[in-house]
Amino acid sequence: MDDYTTFRGQFVPGGERDFSATVFNIGAVYQASEAISLFAGFSQGFGLPDFAVILRDPPNGFTNIEDSVRDLSPQKVNNYEIGIRANWSTVQASLAAFYNTSDLGLSFNTIEGGFLELVRAPERIYGLEATIDWQATDRLRLGSTLSLIEGESDEDEDGDYFALTSSRIAPVKLTAYVENETLPGWNNRLQALFVGDRSRAFDEGVDLGPIDSYITVDFISSIKLGPGDLQIGVENLFNNQYFPIQSQLSAGAGGDTFNYAARGRTLRVGYSLTW
Repeated sequence: MDDYTTFRGQFVPGGERDFSATVFNIGAVYQASEAISLFAGFSQGFGLPDFAVILRDPPNGFTNIEDSVRDLSPQKVNNYEIGIRANWSTVQASLAAFYNTSDLGLSFNTIEGGFLELVRAPERIYGLEATIDWQATDRLRLGSTLSLIEGESDEDEDGDYFALTSSRIAPVKLTAYVENETLPGWNNRLQALFVGDRSRAFDEGVDLGPIDSYITVDFISSIKLGPGDLQIGVENLFNNQYFPIQSQLSAGAGGDTFNYAARGRTLRVGYSLTW
């Protein structure tokens, strides 16, 4: 990469960097019964940071491409997971717990003015995920998912962990749906999404504002028409005014000017062909 000057006027000498890593994966499944299975696994992930975000506004202490090893180093993640799956004739369910660690995590905290601050520090992310689906009749299906996630990092590497930003860790999320084949070839689905509150990152000085909960409901209708399918969808069916997570985070950094509400009731019509 050639030398360049950032939009703030900082001169950055160019250079080259090479990245490589060896990662491992292992897993096991135990069939406890015909319908129930237990599983566990360990896997490693390897990813590169967003160079554009880092290089356009380098963090304090950044010298050049070749020597700023910590800022530009890849992130290697250890993933641990255990869970249970059930598959009965009309009901399918799963429950999984996970725990992820990284010696050199990668986050961008939003600071005053809407700028992003790079954070490279040890981190851990953990949570639970659950799903359930029920075929109540030949034409009626219901289901739900639940996601609980929390994450922390040790920016000072002193053993004290503080919450990761809400741009990385979403609040509790709950979904539910009911789907009915009203007539042969005509399906109607009503689905809801609930996103909960999250104030931990704000309370610990990581986010510049708490995250408030919101709920949306969508309706989707699909019918066989000719050689394809006609789909009619209504997003945010009840025209609820809410502010997405990223919008709420931006508002904390730059004021209400950056706090954009999500779209209101939106009609979508589409036609699809499969061949």
